[in-house]
Amino acid sequence: MRQDKDRTGKWLLAHHGDAILRLGGVTGFSSWKPLQAETVAPRRLPDGLIEVRFPGEATPVLVLVEIETYPDADNDRQVLDDLMVLALDRGAVPEVVSLVLKPKGNLTTTGQSERFGPRGRTRVSGSWPVVRLWELSADDLLAMNDPGVIPWVPLTKTDAAPDQLMATCRERIQAVADPTDRAGLLVVTQILAGLAFPGRKFLDLFGGPEAMIESPVLDEVKEILRKRYVADAFRDGIRANLEARFGSAPEDRIAPLGTINDEARLKGLLKLAATCPDLDTFVAGLNAHT
Repeated sequence: MRQDKDRTGKWLLAHHGDAILRLGGVTGFSSWKPLQAETVAPRRLPDGLIEVRFPGEATPVLVLVEIETYPDADNDRQVLDDLMVLALDRGAVPEVVSLVLKPKGNLTTTGQSERFGPRGRTRVSGSWPVVRLWELSADDLLAMNDPGVIPWVPLTKTDAAPDQLMATCRERIQAVADPTDRAGLLVVTQILAGLAFPGRKFLDLFGGPEAMIESPVLDEVKEILRKRYVADAFRDGIRANLEARFGSAPEDRIAPLGTINDEARLKGLLKLAATCPDLDTFVAGLNAHT
């Protein structure tokens, strides 16, 4: 999930950074634009930087964004490191938006960190607000009427069932006029929903992998497609073997074949289809696999 989260966060920072600012409590700005974090620190890069302008203020405000999947004390240390690097590089201390997506045991992210000199005489410290997505209300985010916050909704607290919540998210995203932005929002929402609801991909609800093939977030979808095509190829091979050896195999007898997606199981069934003495033996093996 780490790579998925990183790609998801970077896409949302580039296209809907204003929604991330609002999640972090930064409001009242008149414009924003993402900056290249790569120009800031060669060793440790923050998740994102956003330049924000406020009405009546000539100087833009720099906002450092850190998005962490789970809370961890090391998150605080990393933010402090980024703050120090940016203060040196830009000559000003940036604001911080720190998002943590999902709780994990007793681990915490406090929004505070400090560093000491080797003899304890010198101390550098910092503090900033932390937004814990699971403490936010899904209803409050939906009430913003901002498509950019929709991908975060699955990670918030709600009384709605997962399918109902995701249907609402899909409905909001489908109203986005720009087709490229709409496709990207569908994919990142699906990926974050996978973190919120492990084992549930909501592929059918979001149009299936093929509907997202033009999205900027493709890795997970490509892997799903690969597995699907490999499974289909195995099934075609199994059916071809059975037909060549025993004539047409009644579909009702081999119907469980369509429910098996595991490549290792399908490979074993392909071997069985090529070596079994009769169709009954194959069906018995198929039912055992199922």
